[in-house]
Amino acid sequence: MPVSQWWPLALVCLLGAMSPGPSLAVVVRHSVRGGALVGSFCAATHGIGIFLWAMLMVSGLGALLVAQPAWFDAIRALGALLLLYLGGRALLQNIEESEAISDKTEQRARAGWEGLFIALSNPKIAVFFAALFSQFIQPQSTLMEKLIIAATAALIDALWYALVALSLSRTTVTQRFQRHASLLNKVFGAILVVLSLTVFWSLW
Repeated sequence: MPVSQWWPLALVCLLGAMSPGPSLAVVVRHSVRGGALVGSFCAATHGIGIFLWAMLMVSGLGALLVAQPAWFDAIRALGALLLLYLGGRALLQNIEESEAISDKTEQRARAGWEGLFIALSNPKIAVFFAALFSQFIQPQSTLMEKLIIAATAALIDALWYALVALSLSRTTVTQRFQRHASLLNKVFGAILVVLSLTVFWSLW
């Protein structure tokens, strides 16, 4: 894939990753609670989810999924349920329970699963890739070119959220967040619940 074509793709992928949404809320939450390593692990698994979506879209199967309203709405509903679950758990979890999860392995595991699931359950990613990749994938595109496109989207996504995690893990920033940890947990939970209800409303 020529560099002249790769740079516009990379730029659009970066802008897409930087747009606020449930993924940002999840990464921020785990970064504040668990630090840079936990937040970066969440970012990495989110990137894996993005890669799976991207490969689905470049293979042509994603376009078929987007073209089937019933299937697409089912994925949206499942994604909204996941957001509702994550948001509800954050709202109901008190600060003592949050601090009780002190094992870094457990924190990374939870952050990893949530990062992956929040990516896979977001059908807007499929729509975004369907529009984006149609500009870069030609009928004669090779498998290697498709892999480069999918890997570019995934790597940029993971690096962006890892940068967010590292920025939030700075000592002064972390101390400020931890002073209001309980409130922030509720805010993150409320954001996810509102986003899930918005999806349900659009389905209705």
